[in-house]
Amino acid sequence: MYEYGLRVYYNTKALAKALLQVLFGLEVEGAEKIPKEGPVILASNHMSFLDPVVMGVACPRVVSYMSRDDVFKYPILRWLLPRLYVIPVSRGAGDLGAVKAAIRTLKNGMAFGIFPEGRRSRTGFIEPFKTGTAAIALRTNAPIVPAAIIGSDKAWPVGKGPRLRRSIRVVFGDPIVLPPGKTDHQTLEEVTRQLEAAVTALLPPEYHRKPTV
Repeated sequence: MYEYGLRVYYNTKALAKALLQVLFGLEVEGAEKIPKEGPVILASNHMSFLDPVVMGVACPRVVSYMSRDDVFKYPILRWLLPRLYVIPVSRGAGDLGAVKAAIRTLKNGMAFGIFPEGRRSRTGFIEPFKTGTAAIALRTNAPIVPAAIIGSDKAWPVGKGPRLRRSIRVVFGDPIVLPPGKTDHQTLEEVTRQLEAAVTALLPPEYHRKPTV
């Protein structure tokens, strides 16, 4: 079953890569910075429905994700998503089970993709990060690779259909290695702000959040 799942994953990834390159000219920078094995968290900004697919294609490894559980009600997705290592999560319910599943994924040595903003930005700018990513990293001793997805908001804007010939680029930054063990509120906030700054630095200025006056 495991090998069959991998075949489904890689075949789906190959198809998605071809479509993204043809339709949106997908470019990837810094993929060599992702550790080739062992647990790793890929943390990116989130502005489009396309982002999980884009990140999965850009990363040379198998990537597991969380997705809201209501998409699993469709028969084809109920069959496909588990084979793409997608973890269902109840939106707004503080799904502890999904967090535990993410921790198990990392402890099994896999890559785990997450969007620390918690939802797609509707402002056109990167939104404040939540502390969940830091909590998972500190509990698993997994390095965090910051990433920036650029252009997906124009290729497939929130609430609209896809717009072809809009380019998408993914940029990976240097891994952030954290000391394990400390999960107090201050540490979570410090790590979260560090990660947010790292992702922001990879984005063009047009995506930077405007300072409040």
